[in-house]
Amino acid sequence: MWLPAVVGFGLLAASTYSREADADRDRIARLADTLNIVVERELNDRAVVAQTLAASSAVRNGDLRKFYEEASSAWRGANEGVVLVDRAMQLVNTQLPVDSIKPTPRPPGAIFQTDGPGVYFIPKGQMPDAPALRVLVPEAKVTPPRYNVGVTLPPSEIQSLVDAQVMPQGAVATVIDSGLRVIARSRDAARWFGAAASGNLKQRADAGVSGFASSVTLDGIPSLTYLSRVNRYGWRAVIALPTTELEKSARRVTFQVAAASGLLLLGGLALALFAARGISAPMMALRKAAGQLGRDHVPPLLATGVTEADEVARALHEAGLQRKDATHVLEQRVDEAVREADETHVKLLEARKHEAIGRLTGGLAHDFNNLLQTISMGHQILARGVTDSQQRVLQSAMHATGKAADLVRQMLTFGRAQTLKPQPVQLNDLVLRSQELTSKAAGERVGLSASIAPGLPPLFVDPIQLELALLNLVFNARDAMSDGGQVTITGRGARRDESSMLQPGFYVCLQVADNGPGMSPETMSKAFDPYFTTKPVGAGSGLGLAQVLAFARQSGGDVRLESRVGEGTSVTLILPTCTDAPVQNAAPVKAVQPGRRLDVLMVEDDLLVKSVVVPSLEGAGHRVTHRVSADAAVELLSRGADFDVLFTDVVMPGSMSGLDLVVWCQAHRPELPVVVATGYTTQSIDVPVQVLRKPYELDGLLDALRAACEDEPARS
Repeated sequence: MWLPAVVGFGLLAASTYSREADADRDRIARLADTLNIVVERELNDRAVVAQTLAASSAVRNGDLRKFYEEASSAWRGANEGVVLVDRAMQLVNTQLPVDSIKPTPRPPGAIFQTDGPGVYFIPKGQMPDAPALRVLVPEAKVTPPRYNVGVTLPPSEIQSLVDAQVMPQGAVATVIDSGLRVIARSRDAARWFGAAASGNLKQRADAGVSGFASSVTLDGIPSLTYLSRVNRYGWRAVIALPTTELEKSARRVTFQVAAASGLLLLGGLALALFAARGISAPMMALRKAAGQLGRDHVPPLLATGVTEADEVARALHEAGLQRKDATHVLEQRVDEAVREADETHVKLLEARKHEAIGRLTGGLAHDFNNLLQTISMGHQILARGVTDSQQRVLQSAMHATGKAADLVRQMLTFGRAQTLKPQPVQLNDLVLRSQELTSKAAGERVGLSASIAPGLPPLFVDPIQLELALLNLVFNARDAMSDGGQVTITGRGARRDESSMLQPGFYVCLQVADNGPGMSPETMSKAFDPYFTTKPVGAGSGLGLAQVLAFARQSGGDVRLESRVGEGTSVTLILPTCTDAPVQNAAPVKAVQPGRRLDVLMVEDDLLVKSVVVPSLEGAGHRVTHRVSADAAVELLSRGADFDVLFTDVVMPGSMSGLDLVVWCQAHRPELPVVVATGYTTQSIDVPVQVLRKPYELDGLLDALRAACEDEPARS
């Protein structure tokens, strides 16, 4: 019994030592890789700052003083600074006073990055006076780059990262740069700083090899050394564990084996004394194993010396393993099923939400188009009986109705990104056409005036978005002056200093100014942030100025904000112009052309639309019979009523829609022409009929009715 056990203990000791050695190696590897990542992240922080500054307009324009101010504001680390260099000279260093900005020669061998960031090691005796590191990035969007922007990093920052690591007993951690110089070390850091790696470690680094190998440290200690992979900047982390520490583990395991073997010998002798008493001990062990299996534990394999008992113990052990595996698989499947059910539930709720939004949007579009139809037709009727001096007011109202129709179409494409449609726009005409809307936006307590310089070239912008931006600025000015005030809209040519940062060309400034309470510097810094608002809850979304900024920049311009507490606020849009394209003005209202007298059956549930369209058709010489539903129209047609044309809406109350009425007419009254009007419907219009989109014009309706009846014989 004792000899096999000793052999087993020896194998167990070897296995234990191997596991402990593997664990030590894994720990060293993880520590080195972690240290390498932490160092890379520290360098990345400087690289991000340098890349941000490298994309600034000051670098692009070579404005050294402005770059000094931006860099000083962006990075104020202790003993750190920002530099701007070219291939031969250092142009700016924020560690020096601003008055001392002047080019100075760069040291021989200084790197210049042309693609991606890099780290430059600054030895003693150069600027700055102490050894330092500098993260350099090339100028953004310029090939080849003219400048590099660098952020200085004291080696003490890297040393603090090394000091923060918890190392195994006796282990030494080292960080080396791309030139294989020691930048930080957990032991004797000051002694070895800047020293070059040598020996086996240097050979492995030069060959691009990582992992474990035996080597000798800088202080002459034989060790098992782990060399990490190269990070983004060509740096590596090295951890060396002295071989004496590994030997301690081997000695400890050997002692444990010897002690266990001695104890086993004594136990074996005692067991021999009681062996004659039978096999009660194996039976008790089996009983215990069975109890463990009943408690969902895996019984251990037994070596009682009794073959039958050992076979039963093995069967119990295998049954325990199978039960454990089955339980684990069942738990995984249950967790997976619960997760899938939760995901399905979330997707279902999301689908229902989108479906509800779609239905709500469609319903609003349908009802709002009916209202717009009434307004549009009323404007068209009024346009025929007014004087020339009143035409401009009606044209402005009709233009606003068209804008509302565009907004309804945007509702039907809810959630999609809208593309700007720039076209030549005369600023004075747009302000005049928008006068009624802007006056209502300003309210009764706020005075509104405009001053547009004569002879301005037309803007090249999206007119709808420009009008929306103007309304947003008037709304903001009105809300800022709760006790009343004055809003002034000004149009003038942009000065050269206002458009110097934009593409070459001529620009126009559209300014909205108020004499309200103004903004604090803190509020101004956040004014253009989406959803930032100083208004009470429910009084504003915080998207007005964000829309203005997005529109101006997408149009190729910019926005300037000026405000002082107690002195008011002004917002200036700098917009591009188009001097070689004609301005698109509103088309004049056409006169109704006389034609054949028609008997029209009109089916429309919206009484406002009916109240405008019916008199319009009758005024054009036609006779109109109105019904409020398709069911009522079917009842009338079924009695044999005769009409020249059917004009029907699509969505209406009752058991039939307008399209259902069309299908009924094709089956029962195929000789009756049909014209369909709709603002929104979920049904597919696949029947061969003319379709008018709300809000339609009266001339378009008359043309559609005549076109539908042009092949029909005249009625007496």
